[in-house]
Amino acid sequence: MKWLKPGKDNKEERENFIDYWVGYMKTHSDKEWGKQQNILINSQLQSARCVTLSREQYLALKKEL
Repeated sequence: MKWLKPGKDNKEERENFIDYWVGYMKTHSDKEWGKQQNILINSQLQSARCVTLSREQYLALKKEL
């Protein structure tokens, strides 16, 4: 499997990342990479549950973006 290589710009970085993951999925079983994706998604959901914002806090944060 090839290593993820840096690109010269954002577009090339994204293309390299896609190529890397396609290679990873082709060389690893669905069960293996699916399990890793499950861990990632569950951790993101757990983090989201820890953050509670009031309506005012949410709107203030949104305005800053």
